[in-house]
Amino acid sequence: MITIRRAVCEDIPNIMKFMDEHWKPGNILAKNRDFFEWQFVEDDDSVNMWIGIDEEDGKIYGMVGAIIYNHKKNPDISGCAWKTIKSERTMLGMELSDYMCEQLHPRYVCTAGLSDKAVKINELLGGIPTSMDHYYRLADKETYQIASITKKIIPQAKNTGYSIAKISSVEEMKKVIQEEELDDAIFSKDYIYIDRRYFKHPVYQYDVWKILDNKKESHSVFVTREEKQGMDKICKIIDFYGCMEDLIEITAALDELMKQRGYEFIDVYSYGVPTYIYEKAGFVCCGEEDENIIPNYFHPFVRKNISLRMMDPLLPGLRMFRGDGDQDRPC
Repeated sequence: MITIRRAVCEDIPNIMKFMDEHWKPGNILAKNRDFFEWQFVEDDDSVNMWIGIDEEDGKIYGMVGAIIYNHKKNPDISGCAWKTIKSERTMLGMELSDYMCEQLHPRYVCTAGLSDKAVKINELLGGIPTSMDHYYRLADKETYQIASITKKIIPQAKNTGYSIAKISSVEEMKKVIQEEELDDAIFSKDYIYIDRRYFKHPVYQYDVWKILDNKKESHSVFVTREEKQGMDKICKIIDFYGCMEDLIEITAALDELMKQRGYEFIDVYSYGVPTYIYEKAGFVCCGEEDENIIPNYFHPFVRKNISLRMMDPLLPGLRMFRGDGDQDRPC
């Protein structure tokens, strides 16, 4: 008989084996226990994963994980790593998700990067499919090796006097974005999450930047990560905190960053950011069928436009980026 319960640390090898056999063979979560624990195990050893398991023989029939953004009584979360296999419990996937929510009592739940199967199931349950917006800005190059550019469009940028500067620690970020400001957001991320996610990532090196206005004051922070294909490089905007209008003012600074580091382009996936922000910032929209190709997958590299699908959360004011959930994760 299958039991649904929260996983414990002793289950981790079995979960990793299930991931390797049924979820994503060879994935880092299936092969690297340290990384698995970084993503799913809290400091008190509680495991943010729920499993359907036959306790007699130890066989796992399903799993669902959670990315927890804050440590409130009713946290905001993203579901991730959802997978079930055939069993006598035909609705095991939904049972796992429901049980996870019963235990965590989340305020908001929203997940990006859904599979075809997950989209269909959520549609049957009354959800409305949507996807993150994808925008990019090209560096001014004669040729592009990572992107495939049929129509080169680089809107003119004006120098507003705004600049960007690196942040090296979470304590420095706190001087720009107060904890109360984080607390007020829909999908509220606390500094425990931010420190672990961006400053102490075990594999990726993130750059965290503060935006300085023409008075050298800062009210916004954004996170980027460099990606390579051979000798060529691009820059991904991963997350953003503060005033999105500040993005409009730093186009010249981003162009200079691309020039200094040799990036082909800077791109961003987001949900809930008004279109005018990107248009005024000189970014170009990239749809899945666009003639210009701005790749998102690098391991392995796929020269294809990718849509990060999700269900419409129907939460006015919600803002999400590609760093949310487990989207920006090593393979």
